[in-house]
Amino acid sequence: MKKFIWVMAVLVLLFMIPFVAFSASEKKAEKAKVTFFWALYDGLTEEFRAELESSFNAEHTDIEVEIVPVDWNLMYDKLTTAVAGHNPPEISVIGTRWILDFVKADTIEEVTKYVSKKTLDNIVPGAMEGVVNGKLYGLPVAAGARILAINGNITTLVPKTMEELRQEAIRVNNPPDVYGLIMPGKKFTELTDFAYYLYAAGGDFFEKNPDGSYGKCIVNSPEGVKALEFMVQLAIKDKVVPEGFLALDRMESHPIFYAGKAAYCMIGAWVESAYKQAGGTFDLRYAQIPPFADAGDKGKTLIITDSIAIFKEAKNKEAAGKFLDYFYQDRWKAKFDELIGFPPVTITASKLPQFQTPLYKTLSEAALRSKGWPLIEGFDEITSIIWDANVEAFLQKKTPKQALDDAAAKINKMRGY
Repeated sequence: MKKFIWVMAVLVLLFMIPFVAFSASEKKAEKAKVTFFWALYDGLTEEFRAELESSFNAEHTDIEVEIVPVDWNLMYDKLTTAVAGHNPPEISVIGTRWILDFVKADTIEEVTKYVSKKTLDNIVPGAMEGVVNGKLYGLPVAAGARILAINGNITTLVPKTMEELRQEAIRVNNPPDVYGLIMPGKKFTELTDFAYYLYAAGGDFFEKNPDGSYGKCIVNSPEGVKALEFMVQLAIKDKVVPEGFLALDRMESHPIFYAGKAAYCMIGAWVESAYKQAGGTFDLRYAQIPPFADAGDKGKTLIITDSIAIFKEAKNKEAAGKFLDYFYQDRWKAKFDELIGFPPVTITASKLPQFQTPLYKTLSEAALRSKGWPLIEGFDEITSIIWDANVEAFLQKKTPKQALDDAAAKINKMRGY
């Protein structure tokens, strides 16, 4: 009887072993999956993305990060669709101005809950723009003022005013071999080029109320009208921009500059790395985007901050925080900044030798006379309306004043004014 019991016990154990082994194997295979929507900045390479992903996964066997490349023009729609479908990524690069919409919808977390104090303390305080009601909802990933890039083989003139820039652009313009200026005209995610001229004229998008909130849209102010009239003058009357500019967005028009076929280009900090990747060989120089002659100190340049957000309905937010701590080490974040050409947002990276160059000196100077996008709900729809007004003026369907008057009226109605 004892022998029978012993044999049965052995058989039961032998029967259970595959299930125990399977259960242990299954448990071992379970990893915290982190999805990261990775914006495709100019200058950023696929090799860097793949290396970051594989290196983190090799060092953190309990976490699997998937870095998903997303075109900037598609990012907002892709992200809002994922959030609406209750299947957001753990983390995503976002335009800082989107934070208000996500906070209002209660779909993002305070990043301070998941990112270490060591990482947060290493970020330049001035880059922390993603703050709403005293809480940090966006970890700054890229912040840089816009500057003027100059092809020194075509011109060495550093214009002090927009009017000087126009005269020199006219002088050197010799299409199709040389264009005076790059001006993207095709509607895309960011309204950067209009902002360059609007801010250079001392204009703004909205009135500021005494409490700091935004009032009526004022893109149709004298400064706004002057900016759009000047753009129409350059593109349609002077014809110093590439032919077919209305069919070219930033990604399509800037390569014309990298190829050495344009004198001036208002551009971001990625210019140097993108120029090198494109095989540029001309004398690349940097200067400030000039103000209009009558704007004086009121003439500003644009600064843009992008952030990384952590999404509330994501499953593995703690693991996402570990990845962000890893990514923000100098080994990775400094290389990221170098590739996209933006000044570092971390204190330790800003002291590295590669950031002590003429480009970064120009960017630092630009930051002192810069201002960002208004942090206002629905700004994507607002920029779309202003883009349409720009195009109507370029096509000469409306005068610049008519186009901007109509755009401001539409925006004010939408906002309840």
